Amino acid sequence: MNAAERRAYETATERADGRCEGCGKYAHLERHHCRYRSRGGKTTTENIFLLCGWGNHTGCHGKAHSADPPEGWAVSQFDKRPDHEIPRQTFEGLAVLTRDGRRAPVGDPAATPF
Repeated sequence: MNAAERRAYETATERADGRCEGCGKYAHLERHHCRYRSRGGKTTTENIFLLCGWGNHTGCHGKAHSADPPEGWAVSQFDKRPDHEIPRQTFEGLAVLTRDGRRAPVGDPAATPF
């Protein structure tokens, strides 16, 4: 892991603040790449989502790998939008993940992704 990836993990972990970004529960969290690494996803703050569960099978992390994941939890390799423009369903509502480690509500005119 390089320094940029380490910073991305640290920033995403700080953003989650111990809560699952999907359901809001305080629980064991795992790093989830919304655009899977196996499909070209990068380890960036705006592509990492902290979800409860163990492995790809339980909790919100399991839902992210299911056949019908919540919006933005599993991004197609054919989706050409930048990761910071993809809305994600969070426990706070629909939001985009920003490079600086925020969840910016979708539709909030004061929220800017950078």
